[in-house]
Amino acid sequence: MTVLTGVKAVVQQASEIPPVAHAEAGRLSRTEFERVLVVLESLDGADWQQQTYCTEWKVRDMVAHLAGSMTGSTSLREFVRQYVTHPYVKAAANPVDGTNRLQIEERANHSTAEVIAEFRQSGPIAIKNRQKLPWLVRQIPIPVVGNFGYLMDIIYPRDEWMHRYDICAATGKQMVITPEHDGRLLDLVLLDVAQKLKKQLAGRTIVLHITGALNGTYQFGHNVEPDCTLEIDLFDFHLRASERISAEEAVRRTAVSGDKTTAHWFLSNATVLY
Repeated sequence: MTVLTGVKAVVQQASEIPPVAHAEAGRLSRTEFERVLVVLESLDGADWQQQTYCTEWKVRDMVAHLAGSMTGSTSLREFVRQYVTHPYVKAAANPVDGTNRLQIEERANHSTAEVIAEFRQSGPIAIKNRQKLPWLVRQIPIPVVGNFGYLMDIIYPRDEWMHRYDICAATGKQMVITPEHDGRLLDLVLLDVAQKLKKQLAGRTIVLHITGALNGTYQFGHNVEPDCTLEIDLFDFHLRASERISAEEAVRRTAVSGDKTTAHWFLSNATVLY
């Protein structure tokens, strides 16, 4: 952990970030789909066998998951098969692991071109279907996740964004970042972190400065003087928030001023669903 000095910026109170609206979620989903597709279409040769931050998955496994996830939203019947009734889902300690296993195994004998084609063809249908879900259906609770609306509007585009980074990091491909799209997805992660930690802050205030491909400063808590200020690269923050790296590794990648115990507590707990 290094010491941070002299960081001054306009501070956004993380708990006051506007939540996503359903129509906006559709736009984010379409943009993310298009960006993921560009990356997938650039893969060749050894790219497919590169190890990703998801330690059990190589790039090919990850693309199979992405294709399967899109196909899972092309019809109610396919969604139920993948996420509810399949034996893998019922047998897994975490049902998501069962769905992921199914998606990867069912595409094991498909060519890479076929897997990309499935993602390309299923994506627009999946996004349209997710946008058409009635309000009452979107309120149906899902254990751990929250409800269907949260899954469709927040988790799906966030998951795709993170996997886009996983693939780019593994293969050296360019990760296209824009404030309007990627910055908004970052804000929604930070809003979730703020909501998760609201009752745990216990009077503490943390300032988080995101650097690198995007820049922004966010505050958790309401004291005028923060207990600590952290500076961390955009991608390192997402790696920690998605639990791809440990809190200890995140500490090593973070510059801190102020109380280091509070900084470690924040990095240990600033994780959300991806």
